[in-house]
Amino acid sequence: MLGPVQFVAFEFDTLDKFKGGIIEKLDELTSVAAVRILDVLFVAKEQNGDLIALESGELGEEEEDELLGTVIGELMGFSFEGEDPAAPPEGIGEASAIGVTPEDIRRLGRELAPGSAAALLLIEHRWAAELRDEIRAAGGFPVAQGFLTLEGLMMVGAELTATAEAIEALEVAAALEAEATLRSLQALETIEIAQEIEAAVAARTVLGLVEAGLIDKGDLADAMDAVIEAD
Repeated sequence: MLGPVQFVAFEFDTLDKFKGGIIEKLDELTSVAAVRILDVLFVAKEQNGDLIALESGELGEEEEDELLGTVIGELMGFSFEGEDPAAPPEGIGEASAIGVTPEDIRRLGRELAPGSAAALLLIEHRWAAELRDEIRAAGGFPVAQGFLTLEGLMMVGAELTATAEAIEALEVAAALEAEATLRSLQALETIEIAQEIEAAVAARTVLGLVEAGLIDKGDLADAMDAVIEAD
């Protein structure tokens, strides 16, 4: 089940600072279960206005994935292996659509300034797949989406920071409580095991005394209690 897919684009004035660090961080993100990087494409606008796709070797990355960027490239109108770019399905790109359309992505490429570059990502929000389906089942539909702007963050930044810190404190407290509970269970288990061993040793000791004729079988329980109490 594919979760909601978000398109994110970042523009760069120059490629001089590309050292492979961005790709390394993207690799780290793929290990997070909540999100998944489906595709990444780096593009540059040449001085003559041509838009070109950059290979990973040009970005300071030694290894190259042949499939990397093909999905976004198709959305941008690039052709692969001599094929003509596919036309978007009927209804895609309409002004009434909520979200980023293929035409929006192509417009972004057209509006890049000569000499600049962009990093384009498709991010799957796996955590939201079931939530999205429940919203759809209830008759809900998206009317707006997007990251809160810097202006918006400045207005409520202090409140959001306090909320985030409170949530983090609750998560830390819950984790500590869970760890304490686990340690308590382990301690109880250890005590129970020790008691079982202690009882087994006491039983064997008392049985030896019975066999030696030093105590009667009717005194087994009292004898075991005495041996355990005497450690």
